[in-house]
Amino acid sequence: MKLTHSAVLEPNAATWKRIADGLKKAGLKVSAAREVDKLDAEGLVVLGPTLEEPAKVARRVKAAKPNMLLLAARKNAFSASFADAVLPLPVSPNDLRARLPELAALRRAPAAEPHQRPVEGILDPLTGFYTFTHFKEVIFVEVKRARRYGIPLSMALADFDPFGLVVTPELRSQLMGGLALAIRRSLRDTDYPVHFSGDRVLMLMPHTDLQGALIVSRRICERVAKATLACGDEVLRPTVSIGVASGSVGRDYSFADLTRRAQASLDAALAEGGNRVEFYDMVAEAAVEPLNGNGAPVAR
Repeated sequence: MKLTHSAVLEPNAATWKRIADGLKKAGLKVSAAREVDKLDAEGLVVLGPTLEEPAKVARRVKAAKPNMLLLAARKNAFSASFADAVLPLPVSPNDLRARLPELAALRRAPAAEPHQRPVEGILDPLTGFYTFTHFKEVIFVEVKRARRYGIPLSMALADFDPFGLVVTPELRSQLMGGLALAIRRSLRDTDYPVHFSGDRVLMLMPHTDLQGALIVSRRICERVAKATLACGDEVLRPTVSIGVASGSVGRDYSFADLTRRAQASLDAALAEGGNRVEFYDMVAEAAVEPLNGNGAPVAR
């Protein structure tokens, strides 16, 4: 069922309006309901950031309207245990519009199966990205096109830095969902994010040179580093490392060449302690772009 109607439970009028405006720009109708007992046929309910006792409100919503999808509007969080997913603030209409089919599927999913992964599928269920198996031909074509017509092309591989906890299926789902949001909000519509292997996400960026790919990669690192993730009694602050490789205009290279260099760059970044971007230029030697604790480049 397609999500078309929504409600925002938020006591602050200005905050309510900002969230509602974002939902409307994403193509959703926003009802006048501001309290649980006013909800009617909305498919999606957003719990605002200034709402008192949001977990208690969430339980009331679930009890009254069990089929409604709950989103927690938050500035810096990967997940909220009382909600089905997080709505990052400020609301990005383009990002939300892209996520709506995924959210609708989450609404339909049986309660016992939200973190199960199918054996084979076109979309990765945790990120909404295409699986590499079903998208590799498109990637190969883009590499051939860039090489033939002298178009700049870059590739990035992202992975989480170790943080000393056993990654349960639920925690992995939250981590990958948060990374997917950071990536979606950083890439253009013409870029290709693909679930590559394990928890690694491949990003192919046509018409993007090395400097452009570094800007995108830094942005992703910054967004992840600013977020928090509740895990039991602990609050995690995940970070990611990214390896970047760019094809040189006028030089012969293959998808395998880019992949190998991006993987080597990512592995080196992880080995150096993580929370950093390492890149490989086919003309220059590999160089490292370290990030500080806030995810910003370190001045050199």
